[in-house]
Amino acid sequence: MMTSQPVRVAYIAGYGRSGTTILDIALGQHRAVFGAGEITSLTRHVWRHNEYCACGKPIRDCSFWSTVCQEWFANSDSRLMSEYCALQAKFEGLSVLAKVFSGLGLGKHFAPYALHTERLMKAMQSRSGKQIIVDSSKLPGRAMALAQVPGIDLRVIHMVRDGRGVAWSLLKPYARDANSGLQKEIRPKSVFRTALRWSVVNLAVEYLSRKLGPDKVLRVRYEDFVTDPIAIMQQIGVFLDIDLHQIGSALQNGDPVGAGHQVAGNRLRMAGSVALKRDESWRARMPAGQQVSFERLCGWMLRRYGYL
Repeated sequence: MMTSQPVRVAYIAGYGRSGTTILDIALGQHRAVFGAGEITSLTRHVWRHNEYCACGKPIRDCSFWSTVCQEWFANSDSRLMSEYCALQAKFEGLSVLAKVFSGLGLGKHFAPYALHTERLMKAMQSRSGKQIIVDSSKLPGRAMALAQVPGIDLRVIHMVRDGRGVAWSLLKPYARDANSGLQKEIRPKSVFRTALRWSVVNLAVEYLSRKLGPDKVLRVRYEDFVTDPIAIMQQIGVFLDIDLHQIGSALQNGDPVGAGHQVAGNRLRMAGSVALKRDESWRARMPAGQQVSFERLCGWMLRRYGYL
């Protein structure tokens, strides 16, 4: 049975390769929290291509997601998924931020987006039996859209990582390996491309924060999370009104945390369990010229987040 109470959603926003997946998994260790992964991808491509859940099964064979989607599809026709994907394309991009800030309104098509989104979230809450759903979709536009849904009580965790580390990570190519969570070949991204997108996405989350208010958005640096997980998990716990001290202590001790039913996101979710590790290999391995290029493009943003 779906409750009439708003669904509590902890949304992790930011740019890729910033630790969002490991934070999703860590939060999911709490008895009241369900770490769902990148929910936006469930309907965009995961279900359609029968991609793998973190439990190791294709999504349509997963005991959790198959029942969630069955409940979500109930009393709907076969076009629900494709129609919802079209609504996502309309309301989860950066343009929705401009619409909300301008006061122009989201238009008549937002009502079905809100209805379907709320029904999906409530199906997840019902099947998981958890109080809080973690959505690590990262997209600031989706966060803004979710904040406009009356049946969702949203809190946003803005995850930031030093952009030079992000750029170094994205310079590496990866071959397609569906079983390991890589559904397509990942080609190296240029430092210029990463710098531009890293800046735009993080600025968009900051604009989101101004709109929602400081009590609805918490900024967390990846480097602080991996260095002192006890302090950061305590901070997030206060923000979400749950006790995360024990999980923070386990992360600090290097204990592995088990992935549950996360969809999409970093391939580490397919490892079964993962320990929190500080990755700053870019400092020694990233060519100095590329580091300088990123600093020239985004030095003001790096200073903003305390990296320079």
